[in-house]
Amino acid sequence: MSLPLICAAALAGAVLLLAPTGASAQGTERQRLACMTDAMTLCAADVPNTRRIERCLRRNYASVSPPCQGELDAASAASGRDAGGAPRQGY
Repeated sequence: MSLPLICAAALAGAVLLLAPTGASAQGTERQRLACMTDAMTLCAADVPNTRRIERCLRRNYASVSPPCQGELDAASAASGRDAGGAPRQGY
């Protein structure tokens, strides 16, 4: 797959990125902006599957940019999960 095609697919996939469970399929504009570059660089093989992109970003949390980490954390808090996507214990 060529780089422009990967970028276009990543852009299309990131539109749906980080949707909280039970919410609409689209992430917020802030989530897309924060995580777009990380999704394209760390998770290009998972594009356009947004669930796989989110799992990839969570697996690579230490390498994800601070703004995207913040959005992953916020999405986790909203869904009752930790940053890795696992259910929180003790709540």
